[in-house]
Amino acid sequence: MASPTPSQSDTVTTISTSSDSEMEPNTNPNIRCSFCHEPFSMPKVLSCFHTFCQPCLEKMVQVDATMKATSVQCHTCKFETFVGEGGLESLKTNYAVLNMIESTCFEPDTLHCRSCKSGPASVALSRCMDCATFLCNSCTMAHQFMHCFSGHRVLDLSELNGKEENLVEKEVMCPAHTSGIMKYYCRTCRVPICHECSATAEHKNHNFVFLSEVAESEMGQLRMMEEETRRKVLELSTTAKAMANASTVLKAAYHKAQIEIEQTYRYFLSILEEKKKDALRHLDETYNSKQIAISDSTLRMHESMEKLANASIFIDMLLKNAAPGENLVLKGFIESRLQNIFNFLPDLPSQAYQFEIEFVSNYQAIETAVGNTFGYVRQVSTFSEAPKPQPIARPNGYNRISPTIVNNNNNFTYNVPPIHTREQVMNVSTPPFYQATDDNQYQKWSNGFDVQAGSPTPDIFSTTAEPCVEINSKALSSITGAVGTSTSAFPLKCQIRRQKMIYNQRFGEFGMREGQFTEPSGVACNAQDDIIVADTNNHRIQIFDKEGRFKFQFGESGKRDGQMLYPNRVAVVKSSGDIIVTERSPTHQVQIYNQYGQFVRKFGANILQHPRGVAVDEKGRIIIVECKVMRVVIFDMEGNVLNKFGCSKHLQFPNSVAVNKKEHIFISDNRAHCVKVFDYTGCYLRQIGGEGITNYPIGVGINEDGHVVVADNHNNFNITVFDQNGRILSTLESKVKHAQCFDISLTGDGWVVLASKDFKLYLYRYKQQQS
Repeated sequence: MASPTPSQSDTVTTISTSSDSEMEPNTNPNIRCSFCHEPFSMPKVLSCFHTFCQPCLEKMVQVDATMKATSVQCHTCKFETFVGEGGLESLKTNYAVLNMIESTCFEPDTLHCRSCKSGPASVALSRCMDCATFLCNSCTMAHQFMHCFSGHRVLDLSELNGKEENLVEKEVMCPAHTSGIMKYYCRTCRVPICHECSATAEHKNHNFVFLSEVAESEMGQLRMMEEETRRKVLELSTTAKAMANASTVLKAAYHKAQIEIEQTYRYFLSILEEKKKDALRHLDETYNSKQIAISDSTLRMHESMEKLANASIFIDMLLKNAAPGENLVLKGFIESRLQNIFNFLPDLPSQAYQFEIEFVSNYQAIETAVGNTFGYVRQVSTFSEAPKPQPIARPNGYNRISPTIVNNNNNFTYNVPPIHTREQVMNVSTPPFYQATDDNQYQKWSNGFDVQAGSPTPDIFSTTAEPCVEINSKALSSITGAVGTSTSAFPLKCQIRRQKMIYNQRFGEFGMREGQFTEPSGVACNAQDDIIVADTNNHRIQIFDKEGRFKFQFGESGKRDGQMLYPNRVAVVKSSGDIIVTERSPTHQVQIYNQYGQFVRKFGANILQHPRGVAVDEKGRIIIVECKVMRVVIFDMEGNVLNKFGCSKHLQFPNSVAVNKKEHIFISDNRAHCVKVFDYTGCYLRQIGGEGITNYPIGVGINEDGHVVVADNHNNFNITVFDQNGRILSTLESKVKHAQCFDISLTGDGWVVLASKDFKLYLYRYKQQQS
């Protein structure tokens, strides 16, 4: 279940911080176990620095299948401490707790014997230093006379005191050898040892000194550790307080952003309401004018009908009741009158002319415009002081909502993308939600490929001057080798000086009728240079001539033969004119139609996963590159798989494919800014282009001369022509900024056909005509 937002809950969870008083030394030490609430008996310290009695730890211990102790979970903080092979005995003794117990002045009846069954009824009179427990009179005598307690040191409670000088001179017994006193310090192992320990193999040939010689320096290091620990705690405490304050600031910023969103929403509604009124007013005007025209035409027709009816009655009466001579006398008069009536008859509407009114709306353009202008949520992950945010610009005269939020500690800034004109909105793709950081004001996007998390995205609205590399004939030859072999020949923001060009023709618009598109995702050209377009969301293929005139279409939504679902890319078999169509989700298959649009076969649904680009070689083999799985699959025309291989080591986001006569496969890689070349066995051969030359390519093709034509839409629509070894032959740049580009195709006489997201196809000439 998701945690409530500040709008759902008025409470904000803050981090509890330790006060400065908590950092002071504890003047009233706790000498009772938090588990049994009795004075500590054999206190052992865990890795979390919490101390418990050893008998209490035995109740917390976790064992394995062999019933051996493996770890202890702290009763206080739930931290898990792993124990060694020695079990709980391997845990360190908390000597400070022992000394505090010994040094505490107890009343005679406050401590009770914990070694016999008398319990609280027996008052403790002494303490065994080896058993680490309090003894009554009977247990004290038992320690003196029983062999099992031989060598134990038993002290009266009156002898125990906590004077500092006594702690300095206190002798500590060795835990490994109960009769030995730890008088030495092993510098190698950095532990105190007794005389018997120094003779064991564990400390053989180690460096020993007397404990008294190093005690002061080692204690000094402990004090330094304590000071460093306190300093870290103070730093964390300060940071925790800042984070608690940031939580309050975040809540205020959240509510402010809510108000801003609501304010923007209301402004959009007001604009939409005005547009609605304008559209309705224009609709009324159009309707009234049409209605008046229809009424006027109807009235004139009725008048003409009445005149003609009178003439018809007069002629009929004359023919029935007058002599031929009399009829001929009046014939001239009748002809003259009828001619005058015929001359002023209203024009009869043609059969194609209809009095229709239609409201045309571009939903995708509306979505793009709203996405670019509504605003976005900008987040700043920092606790440093930020400059005071600039107020968001509001349209003049807009004062429907005027909330005021005062927050002097607001560390968040807000920016709004510029509001573009309709022409600008139509030439940009719908951006994803922005998520900015301090160093990058916008999470920029490229309109040349599908944006995904983490992908590099240049700013298409950038106005900064970027360094350009001028390419001429001498420079081309000097960079030939670098272009084909390295992706770092030019930095990404470095641009080549390109020759300007303009499209020679365009056609298409949004809609579902002939010559209209909802998503022209794929384009191909046949041997006659007819343009074949995959109209994806209309589930059909449309064919146009080179002038953009509609010829015919085929396909409809469905899964039966002759039907298709979301055709994505198209290719043409030059020799036969057969059309190869790939479909994206949910079918992921290939369909083949003949040149007249008649269904032939379909295949690949159980093999393909994400078909992206498709090409056909001279032998009729179908080469398909898949994007997400980074794989190439080669079919024959019958649908049999000839070969398939993975390219994940070389490709990042393939989006187009072409083949040459040498059976080399050219794949444009959008995110690697280049074209990767493979053979039919999957062997990687070389690279063409690179950063600064073919940034975010959208398509690749091979023309009649064998040249590799690469198109990209970085900043402008660019065309770069290479030979097959990667040497640059020409570079061109459109004067027009396009919306997101889907696909390109090459005609046989030097034209590039571009399919764009603005529901149009553009034709650019990239090769000069030969005289």
